[in-house]
Amino acid sequence: MELIPVEFGNRSYTIEIEAGSLVRTGKFLRKCVGDQSVKVLIATTKTVAGLYLDTVREALVAEGFDVIDIIVPDGEEYKTLKTYENIVTKCIEARFERRSIIVPLGGGVIGDTAGFVAATLLRGVPFIQIPTTIVSQVDSSIGGKVAVNHSLGKNLIGSFYQPRGVLIDTKVLTTLEQREVISGMGEVVKHAVIRTAEFFTFLEEHIESIMRFEASDDVMERFIGWNCKIKAEVVSADEHESGLRAILNYGHTVGHALEAVTRYSRFKHGEAVILGMVAAGKIALDKGLMSETDFTRQNNLLNRVGISSDLTGIDIHDVLKAMTLDKKVIGGRLRFILPDSIGAVRIHNDVSDDEIKKSLSFLFNDFFAY
Repeated sequence: MELIPVEFGNRSYTIEIEAGSLVRTGKFLRKCVGDQSVKVLIATTKTVAGLYLDTVREALVAEGFDVIDIIVPDGEEYKTLKTYENIVTKCIEARFERRSIIVPLGGGVIGDTAGFVAATLLRGVPFIQIPTTIVSQVDSSIGGKVAVNHSLGKNLIGSFYQPRGVLIDTKVLTTLEQREVISGMGEVVKHAVIRTAEFFTFLEEHIESIMRFEASDDVMERFIGWNCKIKAEVVSADEHESGLRAILNYGHTVGHALEAVTRYSRFKHGEAVILGMVAAGKIALDKGLMSETDFTRQNNLLNRVGISSDLTGIDIHDVLKAMTLDKKVIGGRLRFILPDSIGAVRIHNDVSDDEIKKSLSFLFNDFFAY
C-alpha cells in the first residue's frame, strides 16, 4: 500500500493506493468522515456501474451507510450543467443534509461533475474520490479542482473543493479500453516532464509493461504513487493555481482548444494533452529552451504511448480562437508552460502569435512525418 498525504491544513487528506482496495470502501469512508455521516450518494457512469457499483455499494452498506446511487451517461460531452442538475436533484429528493456524502466512482468526468455538486449543494457537503481510470487516479481526483464544461470552453464553471480522501484500487485499471489507457498515460508523461527526470527514465524503461498491465501489483502501486506524490506536492504548495500549480497545465493550452473545437467528442482528455505537449515542446525548442535531444525523448515516449493523428477537418484558426477563451489567458495573453529540460518547466506569458502558429503548423503538418 502507498499512502500519500495531501497537505491543506485542517482540510488535509490521504490518498490510499492498494490493489484490490475497492472492497474496503466502507471502512475507508468511515475513516475519512467519522460516525456522524450516514447517507451516501454514489455517482457513477453506465460503464463503471456495470463493473464496480455493486462492490462499492455492498462495502458501504456493510459499514452501516444508507446508500443511493445515480448513473449518468459516459463521455466528456455529459460533463455539463444538465448532468450537474440531475445529480443535485437526486440528492435533494433523497433529503441530503450537510453531513451526507457524495462518492464519485469513475473517471475524471464524473469526479469533476459530482465533486462540483459536493462543493455547491447546501453550500458544501463531504465527498471522497474513487477514481477508476489512469487519468483520474494520477491527476483529476487530486487537488480539489471540480467543474463542468461550457460550450465555449472546458471547466469554465467550477470551484476548488477538497475531497475528504482518495481511494485508489490499481486492479480496476485492467478493465480499461486501450484509448483510456493512452489518455491516462498522457497525464503521466506530463508529470514526468514537468517535475521528475528520474520518473521519466522509469517510464522509458517500463512503459509497455505498465500499459499492458503486466507489471506486478507493487510496481503498479509505485507507478500510481509516484504520480500522486508529484500532483500532491504541487497542489499542496498552490491550491488555487496562483503560481506553481499552473505547471500542471503543460500541454493543456492547445489540448483544451482541440477538445473545444471538436465539441469534446473526438479526443479523450489525455489524447488532446499529448498533442498539446508536442506543440508546447515545439515552442520551447524554437525559443531555445528545450534541447533537440529532450524534445526527441519526449516525443519518442509519447509515440510509444500512442498519439492520435486524427486532425482532419480541424482548422488551425479555430484552434487559435478557442485558445483565447481559455482560463489561462491573463491580460489578453496566453500562458504557456514550457520545458527547459525533462523534469523542469517554467511559466511563460511571452509566447508570440507567430510562435503559437508555428507550433500548430508543426503539429498539423509535420509531426506525424517527423
